Amino acid sequence: MLKKILVAYDNGEKAKKAVDEAVEIAKYSKGEICLLTSVKMPSFVSSVAASDLVKGLENDSRKYFEDILKEYEDKIKQKGITVSSVILDESPGKAIVRYAEKEEFNLIVMGSVNRGSVERMLTGLGSVSNYVLQHAKCPVLIIKSKD
Repeated sequence: MLKKILVAYDNGEKAKKAVDEAVEIAKYSKGEICLLTSVKMPSFVSSVAASDLVKGLENDSRKYFEDILKEYEDKIKQKGITVSSVILDESPGKAIVRYAEKEEFNLIVMGSVNRGSVERMLTGLGSVSNYVLQHAKCPVLIIKSKD
């Protein structure tokens, strides 16, 4: 049964849909949810910005996500579901996989950004969802848009 569900959250539309899907699964399976986000800036930002600027961006991101995740926790608790959240300071894909394994989650739910190869090349970002799908030791549910 899916008792422990990890939701990778980045405040994108697909991540919001991932939360909704996880809530439905948790209701059905009487499971619990953990919302996870990472505030680690991508390496391309760190390579062009001063370290104190990067640290400031990460601190601002942490405060921003603390508020958002608290709102989600309150909404999910109102549905009778046990929920927690965690904010990590490491590369998102690795953070999700490591945390899911360490805490023995039964399912990871996350959105897919659907970046094209040119956008990935220009930003230096790979696909976090693809990384998680390839490295996670538990099932992964990827939320995609219908377009």
